[in-house]
Amino acid sequence: MLSAVAVIGEDNTGKMLTVYNKGIGGQNSRQGRNRFERNVLNLKPDFVFIYFGLNDTLNEPQFISEKAYVENLEWMVDQARSAGIKPVVSTIHPIGEEALLKRHKKESYGTEGPNGKIDRYNKALRKLIADKQVKVADFQAVVAKKKELVCPDGVHLTSSGYKALAECFYKTVADEIKPDSTIVCLGDSVTWGARVKGSGTTTGETYPSWLNKK
Repeated sequence: MLSAVAVIGEDNTGKMLTVYNKGIGGQNSRQGRNRFERNVLNLKPDFVFIYFGLNDTLNEPQFISEKAYVENLEWMVDQARSAGIKPVVSTIHPIGEEALLKRHKKESYGTEGPNGKIDRYNKALRKLIADKQVKVADFQAVVAKKKELVCPDGVHLTSSGYKALAECFYKTVADEIKPDSTIVCLGDSVTWGARVKGSGTTTGETYPSWLNKK
């Protein structure tokens, strides 16, 4: 896997906003938890933007139970807060089932189907968010209104989709972000930036790149 790259961008005040792309394709929330200290705590950012769930719900070798998924996200939130880092958690976006099922077995998702499973995990995630009073980037709602943000493979995003994800994260804490803030973006291939320019970095069309242009 390509290692995440930190790039520093200048905002219109002349001060510096630092954004780290810590996305690794194919990972679930358990793997994200395992590298949380290295990829988040050791960097001592002001914010961590967390998006896991697509592999937990859709990628058979990486399936994780709803309970374990929520426990992993709760652990990340608690660890971040204990270190003085502000967590923002994204809901899981709906996907194009027809395209997904060309690569995965329909029976893997039971009677609820892929999006039904995503809905169930999102419901549990929303309860955690409410209970812990966590800032939420509701990307599920954004994509539900604009399905064209998802690329033809049914799962990953278009350049416009990555920009929308960056906007979704940013607006949840825009009033708290200072020009010299540091943000770690932690997640899977959606954070890494699959299928667009600059994958694995904060340049090009990845969502950390769009953040870096703020």
